[in-house]
Amino acid sequence: MVPSSLRATLRADFEAMAEGEALGTGRVVARVLVHARWRAVLVSRWAQHLFAGRATRPLALWLSDRVLAFSGAELQPRASIGPGLVLKHSTGLVVGGDVVAGERLTLHQNVTLGDRHPFGGQPVVGDDVTVGAGACVLGPITIGDRVVVAANAVVLDDVPADCVVAGAPARIVRQRPPVREVRVGK
Repeated sequence: MVPSSLRATLRADFEAMAEGEALGTGRVVARVLVHARWRAVLVSRWAQHLFAGRATRPLALWLSDRVLAFSGAELQPRASIGPGLVLKHSTGLVVGGDVVAGERLTLHQNVTLGDRHPFGGQPVVGDDVTVGAGACVLGPITIGDRVVVAANAVVLDDVPADCVVAGAPARIVRQRPPVREVRVGK
């Protein structure tokens, strides 16, 4: 039986990956069978879940290795990634074990989220972040909410919320106005 928290996370992941298309159980199963990126998310989430138990860690590491073999994505099971993960293309993805990412993270192909030096610390990524193809986000840095990291950017410093960064090394190229909450009632 699938634990309810894992089931809820997978539901959020698959809904996000469907990009607005209505999905029934049959369509999800078909996508998992056909698309490596969907299988990568499914198996990686199982590995994350199993990594929490000391006795099941070897199985989690084996599953993580299987994801790398069939999809080209190295998603460490120790990484903490919130629900709504979208892998646009799985080939060449690397997500280090100490990465902490919020909800609705979108990763394109050949993205690296990791450290600059061995044991040098890894990024903390906010909610609603998109990382473009070939981008590297390296070191013990913080990426704010609603940030877009452009393709091939190399991010080595903290990035505030609501902006777009590009270049190598990355610089802010556009600052977006912060999202305002709309309150109904009082």
